[in-house]
Parts: sequence; C-alpha cells; structure tokens
Amino acid sequence: MNSSLTIGRIMGIPIKLHLTFLIILAVFLIAFSMNHSEILGFTLGFGALDTDWGTKYAFGATAAIIFFITILIHELAHSYMAIRYGVRIRSITLMIFGGVATMEEIPKKPGQELKMASAGPLSSLAIGLGAYGLMLLLTPIESSSILFEGMLILIGLMAFYNIFLAAFNLLPAFPMDGGRILRSALATRMSHLEATKKAAAVGRFSAIAMGMFAIWQFNIFLIMIAVFIYFAARDEEQATLINDSLEGVNVVSLMSTDVKVVHPDTSVQQLLDLMYYTRHKGFPVVDRGLVGMVTLEDTKRISMEMFRFARVRDVMTSPATTVMPSTAAVDALKLIGDKRVSRLAVVNESGSLVGIITRKDFLRVVDIAAVRKRRANWGAPPGQVPPPPIPPTASF
Repeated sequence: MNSSLTIGRIMGIPIKLHLTFLIILAVFLIAFSMNHSEILGFTLGFGALDTDWGTKYAFGATAAIIFFITILIHELAHSYMAIRYGVRIRSITLMIFGGVATMEEIPKKPGQELKMASAGPLSSLAIGLGAYGLMLLLTPIESSSILFEGMLILIGLMAFYNIFLAAFNLLPAFPMDGGRILRSALATRMSHLEATKKAAAVGRFSAIAMGMFAIWQFNIFLIMIAVFIYFAARDEEQATLINDSLEGVNVVSLMSTDVKVVHPDTSVQQLLDLMYYTRHKGFPVVDRGLVGMVTLEDTKRISMEMFRFARVRDVMTSPATTVMPSTAAVDALKLIGDKRVSRLAVVNESGSLVGIITRKDFLRVVDIAAVRKRRANWGAPPGQVPPPPIPPTASF
C-alpha cells in the first residue's frame, strides 16, 4: 500500500502528502483554532477572538495550511541548492514531522553541504522576519474588524513559528539542518565518514536529551521527534558507511557468477523445491535469454486454488532489473532501493546473463570493510597504512 499521495510537481520535483500529514494538519488546525496564548508579543491562536467557532476554525485551517506551505518552501530551498550541485531530488514529502526532501545523494564537499543545509533555515528565517515586519507595520492600525484582527494573528503565527522552525532546525541534532552544518564544518578537518560519525553521535546525544526533557514535560509529540532524530542519525551514519565502503567498487567485484536459473514453464512447486534445496530466494528466468526474475515473495501472490497450476511465467517480474559488470556498486545499490527489489541480474553488452548480485552481497562487503578499517593499522609500520584490498577479477 502506497502511504503517500502525489499532489503535483514544483521544479520537476514530485510533491507528496504522507498519510500522517492529515493527522498533524488536524492537530495544528485544532490548536490554532481553540488555543490562545501570548508569547514575546505574539498572539498564538484564535481562541480569544470575539466570534463564532466556525470563523475560528476557518482561521485555524488557513493558518495550518499556510504554515505547511512555508515548510514546503523550506524543503524547496534545500532542493534548489542541491539541484545546483547536480543532485537529483526524488520527491518532497510533507509528513507528521514536517517535510522531507528525498535526494539521491548528499554532496560530500563541505562547502556544498553547508550551503544546501543552510538554505532551508534561511528561507524559514526570511519568511518569519518578513511576517514579523508586516505584523509590526499593521499593529498600530485601529480596527474593530474580526477579519483584520484574525489576519493580524495569522501573520504573527507565521512569524513566530517560522522563526522557531529556523532556530529548531539549526540545533546540531544530525540529520537535521544544524547537524548537517556541523558535519560540513567537521569535514574540513577530517574524512567525510569520520565527520558523519561525530555528527551522528552529537545527534543521538541531542535526541536522548530532548527525549528526557519531553518525558519530564510529558510532551508526546516531542518524544516522537526525539525518537525520530535518534534513529535518523543512526540510519544516516549507516548509509554513509555503506557508500564509503562501496566507493570505487564495481558490480564485477561483488556479483556471483555461478548463477542458477529457471525456465518460464517451471511449475511454482518445482521453484519452491529448488529454493528449499539451494537456499536461494530468487532466480533469473531464462528462455533463449533473460526474460525476468522470480522471488519467494512473488509466489505468495498465488491463491490456493491456482497454486497447483501456476508456472513461473505467471508470477515472475518481467523484464528483470539489470546492471552491467562495470556498474558502480553504489549505483547498483541505489537501483535496488529505487526498484524495491532484493537482487539484480548482471548482463554484458549483448544482454547475456553473466551473474547476479543481491542485497546480501552489498552488506557482506560493508561488514568486511568496517572490520578491516578498524584493524587497518595492525601490523603496519608507524606512519604507514596497509595497501588497499585487491579486487577479484572475472572474465566473460
């Protein structure tokens, strides 16, 4: 089930609404409509307006929608800078924790990441300061109009929450914007991977501190944000470790060349028997050439009534997702993520099957690279690092 709905495109980027966005939109609508508080000269909420609840909810809904539009602008600012540096943006998704711009990669050059990470908070700050200036300009005007009073509160809400959004995002809680700015600063003095590890450690510490404060205040939403930051920092560190381990490695160094295949007319029962005895969960499907890929998950779609009659051709994915031996391992792993598959068929220039590569092959290399790096200096003379590993060769 797809949990996001695409509502349009801006700068060629798909804009999506996650199902959880409806929850947080409703929360903000109710909070803006029913609450009223005064903080630093800002009136936060329409609850004290001398009008009916329908009008208050109309103001609340307008404020909630405009606020999330400003969050979208925040993510578009990130995306614009990323596009300038040649990064492809897969989508921008509005969700319960705000917005997320999904990028194919994060620029490794510290200066580029600094500009990209700063663009979002700067856009929010510009909106907030602009709204604050407008609020100061309109406040001296005397008017008994509920519409004018409501619009003044709305402008103040946008000023307060966008300035708060900019400040909150600048906290060094990786992978928030402040954490990425911290990594870009650290990366000027150490490797990108080491900078990521240190920034992620700061992010996890910040998340724990935030979580403890949230528990003390019994703030459920802040607890959720803290949990999100903690695991996002861990995931970002792991993703960077994977990319670093696979840098300079091609598919030919990871793939298996002893490939077992099945025919489209093979029965699903025979396929499952083959899976059981070989301990493989997927096979290329070949009939005078590669015609598809079939996996254990594919067989689960067959009804009990049709199982005894089903053939591989009825459940296989065709055409198969393929790469070449010369494809960079990092690009192959991205393809696995994009296509949501567990394995790729490896073909040569003529389209003939020459190997297969699975998600486990990537993870195995990452595990070995991580251990090797931790033990890299064992036995090496002072001031000298061991030579790089020799990649395996293959001929076709």
